[in-house]
Amino acid sequence: MVEQLTEAGILLGVGMSVVFTFLTLLIVGIHAIAWFCRTFPSPEQTPDIRPQQTQNNNKKASSTVSPEIAAAITAAVHTHRHTTSK
Repeated sequence: MVEQLTEAGILLGVGMSVVFTFLTLLIVGIHAIAWFCRTFPSPEQTPDIRPQQTQNNNKKASSTVSPEIAAAITAAVHTHRHTTSK
């Protein structure tokens, strides 16, 4: 019985050590990759700060909703509130 407990303890210690070592190496690797990416950014990832000069910049998109759609939404909300409030 004591031999089995000793073997289980050794197995527990080895397993936990392996998992701890793996997770430590994983975290160190992630930090190393993050440091490398911050230190040496690729040219494709640099943001283009210049504003786009197009003819559509002066035009605003119409964000109005047609009255028929607004009425349908209002009716749906009204129906939903009255059917679920019971």
